Amino acid sequence: MTNVDEFNHEECCKTDSNCINAYTDFHLDPENPAGLCLETSWGGDCLDLTSIVKAAETVTTLHLSPAENPNCLEFEREDGQSDCITGDELSRIISMTKLKDVDQGTAPTNGDVYIYRNGKFYTFNLQQYIDDTAQTISNINAAITQIRNQIAPILNRWQLPNQVPDDAKIMLGNINLYSDTGAVINSSGAATSLDKSHGIYGHDLNTDKAQDEIFG
Repeated sequence: MTNVDEFNHEECCKTDSNCINAYTDFHLDPENPAGLCLETSWGGDCLDLTSIVKAAETVTTLHLSPAENPNCLEFEREDGQSDCITGDELSRIISMTKLKDVDQGTAPTNGDVYIYRNGKFYTFNLQQYIDDTAQTISNINAAITQIRNQIAPILNRWQLPNQVPDDAKIMLGNINLYSDTGAVINSSGAATSLDKSHGIYGHDLNTDKAQDEIFG
């Protein structure tokens, strides 16, 4: 029996691909995100790769770690390894102004802090409050200094005599009472010589009032 390869034959002639007006194109199916389409000069069709994608799917997880007192966000990778993003690393990309319980209506300005009110944090200009308070305290201190300066001369002249009774009161008056044993009074009742260095005073010593009295 003769084998086929013993027959005298020649390989058929092939047409050069550069001489053929044809094309082949692969592209994603616009109507199916898991579809792949083939188009050629002789026609084409689309293949749904959903079953292949589902078969090749892997499960990854993302969770806080460790379970007690977590300090990072752990990502369980497809290759069985894991990556951990620490809280410090996450904080570098988190804007405090965009947090859920922070008021988004008023942007913070220089000197602001956040103050909690009715379920949200709102801006409060602490620097302005400190400046205003400092100014108020400065004004109060200035007023106290002024009062002290006004009271000091009075306190310097006010001295309680020894053995003064406990029920003694500070006297009020609008006349002067002078004590001068050498006072000279003319016939009209006017003092022509009067030492005003001793007495009880209720007005300016340079002013003589009709109601002033002299003890001599």
